[in-house]
Amino acid sequence: MRLIECDVAVVGGGPAGSSAARAAAAAGAHVVLLEEHPVIGSPVFCAEGLSLNGIKDAGLEPVAPLVAQKITKARVFAPNRNYIDLTSDNWVGYTLNRQFFDKAIGDLAVKAGAELMTDTKVSGVFRENGKVAGVVAECGGEQVKVKAKVTIGADGYWSIVRRSAGMERWYPDVVTCAQYQLGGLHLDDPSTNEFYVGTCYAPGGYAWVFPKNEETANVGLGVRNIHNEPAINYLRKFLDSDPRFEDAKVLRRNGGVTPVSGMLDKIVDDNLMLVGDAAGQLVPMTGAGIHSGIEAGKMAGREAVDAIVSEDTSAKRLNLYRVKFEKYWGKRIRDSRKIVEMLDKFSDDDLNTLSTVITNDEILSLANGQNTKRTVAKICARSPGKIMKLMAAYLK
Repeated sequence: MRLIECDVAVVGGGPAGSSAARAAAAAGAHVVLLEEHPVIGSPVFCAEGLSLNGIKDAGLEPVAPLVAQKITKARVFAPNRNYIDLTSDNWVGYTLNRQFFDKAIGDLAVKAGAELMTDTKVSGVFRENGKVAGVVAECGGEQVKVKAKVTIGADGYWSIVRRSAGMERWYPDVVTCAQYQLGGLHLDDPSTNEFYVGTCYAPGGYAWVFPKNEETANVGLGVRNIHNEPAINYLRKFLDSDPRFEDAKVLRRNGGVTPVSGMLDKIVDDNLMLVGDAAGQLVPMTGAGIHSGIEAGKMAGREAVDAIVSEDTSAKRLNLYRVKFEKYWGKRIRDSRKIVEMLDKFSDDDLNTLSTVITNDEILSLANGQNTKRTVAKICARSPGKIMKLMAAYLK
């Protein structure tokens, strides 16, 4: 078995992992970035939406081929198909080409000095003196042991790093997603993302239409624990309900699992940190995790190097990464999760009623987990009795 020694081993070349590798390498560490696929960014398992701020925080610009379509408006449909258009002077979004976007972040990590190993499948961590000391992997048919002072698990919701290290095996709540990329469309406004809420579309989740241009869009949905059928069945029904998709051509089929229960209680251990989906660092209301993963990766990468320099890579020392993440993203994630739990009590009729009293800015606040208590209080003040009662528990 070949031995590779480094300061920081990062498992997973997605946005969180590549951002961690870049930050650690830029701080002077010897970093090895391990990616199981032949090329970072493929295959794609994502609706591909991201804000301009998220792109810039990744160190990139919104240019082709990284982005496919500029998004300036979101249209949110209630179960009865009434809708609210969301716009903001402070927000611009994009539908990405994730295969190019992710690779570009990986390229930045390599440019910063990280050593990239593709086609490298990690099978688990190994320990020395009872503590994680790196990972074991297979690369090109060869067994490799990557020994590291700090290991960063950025290997997604089914993280082998997390599970083999004896941390949480699974999440209390997940969304199961199914998506088609459809071509041959004739979209009226490709700068508008569409969201459909209600059990009639996607029990416990929502359906989406994210245009990539006038002729192509990612159309998918996610369902949670109250669903009675597989996500793909709900997606087929959704497609059949919209004449725009009648003659569409399926260009790609994909899906996945999105943790929406919030950040896991334990995301650090001696010599070990988790970032991104592996840590449950997604905004529960939307399932968005690219931006938060990028920021988590940057924080974890820098903290790993600081800990190595101080010769203290204990869980207590590495927990400073979590403390920093909590200041902004952690609170957003927790507050967003509370909104999910509140809305779980709403029937489709209740959601229809809510759509008549909620405003543009209030939807944005609730979806993003920002100023949620004040926002709920404002909605309550002008809501019918039942809606007020459903929301009142959140304010306690």
